Amino acid sequence: MNSNAPGQLLGYILQLPRAVIHLLKGGAGEAVCVEVYGDVATRLSNGSLIAEEDKSSLSGNPLTDRSTNLWKTFFNWITAINNGELNANKTRFVLYCNRQVKGGMVNKFSAATSPAEAQAAIDNAKTTLSDIKKGHEIWEYYNFVLNKNAATLKTVIQNFDLQVGEGAGFDDVRAEIRRKHVSDTHVEYVLESLNGWLQKVVATKIAAHEPPIIKWEDYDRYMIALLERLRTRELIDFTLQKPLASELVSQHVNKRPIYVQQLDHIGILEENILEAVIEYLKADVNRSRWIEEGLLDENAASDFEAKLKTYWKNQCQEIKIAYAELSENKKGQMLLSRCRSRQEAIGDKTPPASTIPGTYHALANRPVLGWHSDWERLFPKK
Repeated sequence: MNSNAPGQLLGYILQLPRAVIHLLKGGAGEAVCVEVYGDVATRLSNGSLIAEEDKSSLSGNPLTDRSTNLWKTFFNWITAINNGELNANKTRFVLYCNRQVKGGMVNKFSAATSPAEAQAAIDNAKTTLSDIKKGHEIWEYYNFVLNKNAATLKTVIQNFDLQVGEGAGFDDVRAEIRRKHVSDTHVEYVLESLNGWLQKVVATKIAAHEPPIIKWEDYDRYMIALLERLRTRELIDFTLQKPLASELVSQHVNKRPIYVQQLDHIGILEENILEAVIEYLKADVNRSRWIEEGLLDENAASDFEAKLKTYWKNQCQEIKIAYAELSENKKGQMLLSRCRSRQEAIGDKTPPASTIPGTYHALANRPVLGWHSDWERLFPKK
């Protein structure tokens, strides 16, 4: 295995959260591009461009004075300018790094905004790197940038900005999402949703041989719908963010807790037992997280359970009268099916699909209800 592979993979992955940042900061008439004008770019409505290159490292500084990362970046920008792909006077050149960069000429480049400051930064670079000779790994880029295209470099430096983040870049996204007045409770959900949406859009365009260019209006429509879900206080399924461990599911299936025994007793197939275990675990995880995150209080949860028990009781009576000819197992299966299909809000909130069947399984596990007509004798409370 290539020992550099994890670092290289991080470099590619970093582009997605950076593209999300561009969209979050964008506005009408703009478009965000991935691998079109460099790593990430924003085409502004006035015709100018923000061109960003992303550099990452698992440890250490990837932008030292003598690093290939640094000089190849400026080499690529100046080459694009010379080819007419970028306009030096209409482009903001951004170099994003996921590690703190202390001192060094890249910070001097970033701090320079006037022609005089840019020239001083160039003179400093030439002095600092005066010992660089042919054969050095950065010579090709250094020679092209500092010796052959110093005038263009001077313009680039005046429009250059070093931005520093941490890790995989998601902390920057979280901070920008909070600026959208999203509460801390929902920040992670919005982050996961935006990143997943963008990944799908980019992959779809690449597969269709289209440039990965995302109009801000497309992002805005998605964001409006996403925020509307939060405003209507729809309960989040936290198990979508962190799926259940297969070991936990298998453990429940093998241990045969009371709710599973109840299903066994009415002849439920093993494949449906597995589905029931997943429903039970999802409901359990979500209920705990909702209460923990302040999305649900105990009173609302208790009222929800009371409504489910009332519905179960009514269905028991109806099935007993209307379907007296059925076996007890068939009656139990019908009762289970009706209860699993029940639609019930928790207060004013619509729960995920697994919540109602999962809650019924939790009630059967105590047990305060059952599916077989003789459930109280078969599964007495302890």
